[in-house]
Amino acid sequence: MLVGVSLLVIGLLAYAIIPNVHTVPVQSSLLLAGPERIVVSPNFQSETQQNITLVPGKDNAMLVNVTVSTESGGLSAIRFKLFTQAELGDCMRDTSPTGCIVNEDVSNQTVRVPINASTTYYFRFENKDATSVKIVVLSRSLIISSVNIFVTRDGGSNFAALGLGLVGLFVAVYGVAAKTVIPWE
Repeated sequence: MLVGVSLLVIGLLAYAIIPNVHTVPVQSSLLLAGPERIVVSPNFQSETQQNITLVPGKDNAMLVNVTVSTESGGLSAIRFKLFTQAELGDCMRDTSPTGCIVNEDVSNQTVRVPINASTTYYFRFENKDATSVKIVVLSRSLIISSVNIFVTRDGGSNFAALGLGLVGLFVAVYGVAAKTVIPWE
C-alpha cells in the first residue's frame, strides 16, 4: 500500500510540475494605403511617401506590392528606391548610392522589408533612360508578427505522470483490500 501511495503522489506531483510550452506564431496585416496609381514620364522620377507607426514589442515589416506597365498595358520595369528622410541624400546619389532600404529594378513583384522605426518612408520610381511612360500601381501593408506562449499540462510527460499516478492508485487500493482482515473468519 505504501508503494501505491508513493507512486500516486509522485505521479500527481510530476503532472503538476512538468510544463508543456506551446508557441503560437501570430501575424496580422494592416493596409497602409489603397492601391495608388503613379505615372512616371520618360527620364523623370516620381515619389510618394507614407508615415508608418510601428507596433511596439512586435516584429514589424512592410509588404510593398509594385506592378509596372506601359501605357499600352504591357509589363515593364522601373528603378524602385525605398528610404527614410535620414537616408535621402545618400540614397539619391547617382554613383554608389547607399542608405537605401530598397534599390532595385522591379516590374511585377512584392517586396518584404523589415522596418524598425516609426517615421516617414519614401517610395521613389526612376524612369531614367526610358522612351515611354511607365504606370506604377503601388500598394503597401504593415505586417505585424509575434509569438504567443502558452504553458499547459497536455504533453506526453504529463500523461505519463498521470498514468504513473493511476498505477499508484490501483496499487494502493489493492494494498488496502489485500490487508483487510475479516474478523469473523
